Amino acid sequence: MSPTEPVDPRVPRASSAQPASGVERPRATGPEARGASAAGNGGALAARKDGAFAPEGRGAFGGFIGPRNLVALVKNAAPFLYDGSHPLAASVPPTEGTRLADHGRHALGWWSILREEARVPSTETPTAADRTEYFALCVAAHFASAATYVPTDVDSKIRHALWFEEDPREELLVRRDLALALADWDLRGVSARIVRVDGAGDVSGHDGERLSVLCGGLLAFHALGAPELAEPLEHAIDAELAREARAFATIERSPGREKELLILAAALTHNAGDVMQAFNAKNAKRVAPEVQHRYADLARERFDRYGGAYGRASALYRELLASEGHRNYPLRELKLLRASHELLLPPGPFLDDWGAKLARWPKWSPAQRAEVVGGLVEGCKRVAGQESYYRALAGFDAAYPGGLAARELATCYPTAVRKLLADSDVRKKLAVRQISFESSYAKRARAVLTRG
Repeated sequence: MSPTEPVDPRVPRASSAQPASGVERPRATGPEARGASAAGNGGALAARKDGAFAPEGRGAFGGFIGPRNLVALVKNAAPFLYDGSHPLAASVPPTEGTRLADHGRHALGWWSILREEARVPSTETPTAADRTEYFALCVAAHFASAATYVPTDVDSKIRHALWFEEDPREELLVRRDLALALADWDLRGVSARIVRVDGAGDVSGHDGERLSVLCGGLLAFHALGAPELAEPLEHAIDAELAREARAFATIERSPGREKELLILAAALTHNAGDVMQAFNAKNAKRVAPEVQHRYADLARERFDRYGGAYGRASALYRELLASEGHRNYPLRELKLLRASHELLLPPGPFLDDWGAKLARWPKWSPAQRAEVVGGLVEGCKRVAGQESYYRALAGFDAAYPGGLAARELATCYPTAVRKLLADSDVRKKLAVRQISFESSYAKRARAVLTRG
């Protein structure tokens, strides 16, 4: 997305410091608006001279990004899913089925679907069945990359566009069944942003992506005049929102877990925003008013719903975390961070441990480590008000022998990086110990909740 593109309308608003989509290029207009450029994501899809990969043309799948291009985007964002380095690679079970969705009905179903991507044809005139296969591939690609540094830009397709093609109901039902099965997917191998809560399970921003898909299906069946076919989707939406609220309340009652509480607050607020975005779509007009009233604006008003968890979460988010709600664009240029699932970015602003991991990562040379430091410094300059990148640098400084000023690193820094690291205000930020930083956030979080 271009830097001038409007920010995501989800509420509460995150930060206008960065745009809010996963695209790194200007958005196409006219007939090209449904496609995706094969030149995005750092040029990952540039044709290789040996002919090993020839990118599909723009809009190769009925106007949408071609399936081969889409998978190439995932390979660019998460190469560790394809190079055999991921510890779960051998755990993906063999699957069978005539439809691509059949391969997604287990915990690592998203990975199985990606491995079966050849089933989706590249065609300018896809059939309804082809679109269902493509829907499954888009869901898998998006879920596999959503928590990486360069997520795929297909969320609008799985939450809206592919639900509203003029396709037979039987195809929409296959898509519905896959949407319902997403609750069983285990995303811990492709996300460092998950909070596990006893009695409630894993909670993260991936749940908002799933809610978006469920909402898209619900709107589609209501638009068809078949609300009875939307009932399983509505039940799933309600159950998911209740589960997240239960997780939040559990951690809220647990002194000493305020960091997890704040991470949950950000997740719940954004996930509620995903639901609100769905019900603000033009196709939501056919949905019964009582259904819209039940789920819309959870983070803004009528906080009696779901025990008030979304209201309390949004209060924490607005006051303490809104400046961390940017899209981490500065890190997208650091391809070194994409090499391993262990380097995936945790939730901000609590990045001291992640910064220490970067300092100790065994596969980098001093020059490469300095490149990563430079990316974090650039983030400090570009994203006003954030604390995350400063905490990552603080963690790095504490863990690396000689700190950020170590000679083998300093000789590799550009002048601008050396200058910022020597800045007195920056040094003051980096001097704050991790325990002090996180303790201050814990106290402020409890203060916000006490004020009600």
